[in-house]
Amino acid sequence: MNIEDGNLWDKIKQTVQPFHSDRREEVLPPRLRVHRAPLKPVSYCLDLHRLTVEEAFHKTAQFIEKHYKIGSKRIQIITGKGHEGKGLIHGEFMGWLDTNRFKQYIREAKWTHDEGAVDLWLKKNK
Repeated sequence: MNIEDGNLWDKIKQTVQPFHSDRREEVLPPRLRVHRAPLKPVSYCLDLHRLTVEEAFHKTAQFIEKHYKIGSKRIQIITGKGHEGKGLIHGEFMGWLDTNRFKQYIREAKWTHDEGAVDLWLKKNK
């Protein structure tokens, strides 16, 4: 540290005052505890292993549309990861969900099981 830095630091130390609170602990609001219910296990699951990309796309569309119509809230689709994470279905899947065909049904999508499956939360059927 050079002399100018030292002088500047001394000036800063003189102007800084410690924070002291006069408030008593009784005045502070009690801490709130938030208890969240654990996620329910997924009831409806589609496994795309051993399907071609085209077959997987059509099965996915049918599965999502069916569960949207019956009012399911959460479904899971197992894409698998493929060899060394280079699975064709796995690589294409999120792109499918971004199309207009699927956007109308899906509220949220999240990879689970070390990115081998996708949990989907569906919108309410109107």
